[in-house]
Amino acid sequence: MPHRTDRQLAADYVAGDTRAFTVIVRRHRQRMYYVARNYARNEQDAQDIVQEALLRASKSMHTYRGEAKLSTWLHRTVINAALDHQRRLERGGGVISYDDHDAVSPDSNRLLAHDPTASVEQFLALRQAVATLPAAQRKALVLIDVYGMSVEGAAERLGVRPGTVKSRRHRARESVAAAIAEG
Repeated sequence: MPHRTDRQLAADYVAGDTRAFTVIVRRHRQRMYYVARNYARNEQDAQDIVQEALLRASKSMHTYRGEAKLSTWLHRTVINAALDHQRRLERGGGVISYDDHDAVSPDSNRLLAHDPTASVEQFLALRQAVATLPAAQRKALVLIDVYGMSVEGAAERLGVRPGTVKSRRHRARESVAAAIAEG
C-alpha cells in the first residue's frame, strides 16, 4: 500500500476506514506520549492522558480541517487532555489507587510520585548513546523516531534506498538499547 499522508489518513478515517486511525496512532503515539509526560506526575498518568487524547481525536477527527499539520492538531489534543487531567486531580484532592479504591497521598507512596531526576538521567543516557552512533545510523534513527518521517521520506532525504534506512535504524536502535542496558 502506498504511503498516505496524515491529511489522507484523517480523511480516510472520517470516511470510515478505521485502519487509517491505527496508522495515525502508530505514527504519532510516541510524540504524544512525550508531550503528555511533560504534564504528568508519572508514566501511568502520561499513558492515561494519551489514551484520552486519542479517544478525543477519534471522536472529533471530522473537525480536523487540514490547515495545520495533524501532528500539531494532535499535540493540542494532548495538551487539552493533560490540562483536564490535572484539573480532575486537583478537584479530586489526590491520587486514587485502583487496586483498593482508597485515596493515597503522593507522599505516602514514592512510586506514584514523579521523579524528574529519573527522566533527566534517562534522557542523558539516551542522548549519550545516540551521540556514539555512526552518523548514518544516527540520521536514520533521528529522522524516523524523533522527527516522525516515514522510512520512504527518510530514504529520499538521505539519498538511499528504504531498505538501507530500515537496517540503519534497526542497528541504531539495537546499539542504543545495548548502551543503555550497560549504563
